[in-house]
Amino acid sequence: MRAELGALRDKQFGVFTTAQARIEYTRAELRARLHRGDWVPVFHGVYREATAPEGPELRVEAARLSMGLPILIAAYDTAAELHGFSVTERNATHVLGVQLSRSKHLVVHRDRLDPGQVTSINGVSTTPATRTAIDLARTLNRMDALATLDAASRLGLSPDELSEELTHHHRRRGVRQAAELIDLVDGRAESPMESRTRLQCVDAGLPHPELQLEVPTPDGPRRLDISWPQYRIGLEYDSVAWHSGMHAAARDNTRHNHLATQGWTIFYATAQDVFHRPESFTEPIRQAINRALRTAHPHH
Repeated sequence: MRAELGALRDKQFGVFTTAQARIEYTRAELRARLHRGDWVPVFHGVYREATAPEGPELRVEAARLSMGLPILIAAYDTAAELHGFSVTERNATHVLGVQLSRSKHLVVHRDRLDPGQVTSINGVSTTPATRTAIDLARTLNRMDALATLDAASRLGLSPDELSEELTHHHRRRGVRQAAELIDLVDGRAESPMESRTRLQCVDAGLPHPELQLEVPTPDGPRRLDISWPQYRIGLEYDSVAWHSGMHAAARDNTRHNHLATQGWTIFYATAQDVFHRPESFTEPIRQAINRALRTAHPHH
């Protein structure tokens, strides 16, 4: 890349406009680089080099240049990316503003934001962490919303801070959902899927579980993602294609064997289970809890 455009690119998180490129390149040269795939469109009239990583800083700056604004504020999922607690697959860049977007990959929210509510991360203006977490807790589906709140909590946001921020969202869409989920926030959840699995258990009416419980075994302590220690029942989220029930029982798993000798029953859930058939693990857990209660209180 020629020197002047390269200097502009470096000041703009790796992006540049058609007008900036035309200072040093002819229209034919610009077309040729696009045709070869050396340069890639980000938003209308804004490009990046094909080798440039398409992070949130680059995308927000591309949106700002495309919209011709002196400043642009990242929000919702894009703000969560910047803060480090995004849990959803990115399919759009989210910003605050009033202009209509020309791209389905750029979502402009017309939310009100006081000047004092803007913060900066890596030189990009964005909604603060608490505001971002509550915006997403209100608007995402319940499983993604709790996963977002847990991830934000893991990075240091407390339920009290989240509750305080929620008071500024009075009468906005999804406030009730956000309030309910703040009561379930637990920063000990180690992944978004653990959060989603836990919510399916709670929504199925199971007792609220313990997270990351360490159980002593002859090989040293073993940690359970989700557990009900009073019933010696554990639930592990398994990202590989294992399923609760007989598959789990057949696994040659030292941890499972040691826990089983101490009276623990361990269930497993996969992504398919969590998203599409939660009853495949919540119902066996419910039955196991009922059996444990009957054993503890045989005459009731």
